Amino acid sequence: MKKITLTFLSLCFSIFLGHSQNLIVNGDFEVGASGDAVPSWSGYKNRIATDDILNTQIGQIENGDGSLFQVLAVTPGETYTVSLEYRWVGSAGTAGSDLTIRVKDADNLPFNLPLTGGTMADGFTLDSALDVWFTASFSFEVPAGITNVRFLMFKANGNKPLNVDNIVVEQTLSVSSLERFDFTFYPNPAQDILHISANENISKIEIFNIMGKKVEEIKIGLSQTQVQLSNLNTGVYFMKTYIGNNVGTSKLIKK
Repeated sequence: MKKITLTFLSLCFSIFLGHSQNLIVNGDFEVGASGDAVPSWSGYKNRIATDDILNTQIGQIENGDGSLFQVLAVTPGETYTVSLEYRWVGSAGTAGSDLTIRVKDADNLPFNLPLTGGTMADGFTLDSALDVWFTASFSFEVPAGITNVRFLMFKANGNKPLNVDNIVVEQTLSVSSLERFDFTFYPNPAQDILHISANENISKIEIFNIMGKKVEEIKIGLSQTQVQLSNLNTGVYFMKTYIGNNVGTSKLIKK
């Protein structure tokens, strides 16, 4: 696990995603001193801390109950992708490791937006294993009439501290340059097999990790095929698809 700063993430996004922008402020938790309530975030019983495994600065929802949230301006009808890293601190005395992330209508908090790739219809429940850094990824579409959402992480009393890092919420990329080829790929998130198709031959795809390193280049030469992803680690990737002289970039989530 290597801590990647928000500045570097933004650079990678600008290279592969055009002008995609992280809506979260201080998502890498580099702003603030150890012990401070997390700057730019709201909630209670949260602080800036140092992860004792990575020895890097992170955000922490402290022992017992606590929350961390941020209100984001969004556009109705658009889709947004969420990614973050998290770890339950196993050395704390309380027993539980239970937290579900939700995206709420900021003006109607009882309403939770449906999530794609979440472990529930309206939330993403974190893995409960202790002292392991995980990557979580999911997406949500903003319903009509909603212009502000609350990205919320809340855990009840009786749970261990949760360390979080590199939280990114960004508008999902369009692949408009390939729309006239009826280009599609599924599922996303994907596990081992990715299905891709178009109405003309796809010459190749390239897959890049979040640091901008190309990890796969697959020659295709067919209009539809299946791509093996079993050798990729869990996380967020960028896939460049080549059809004739056209190139489209899209976000790919490996689970």
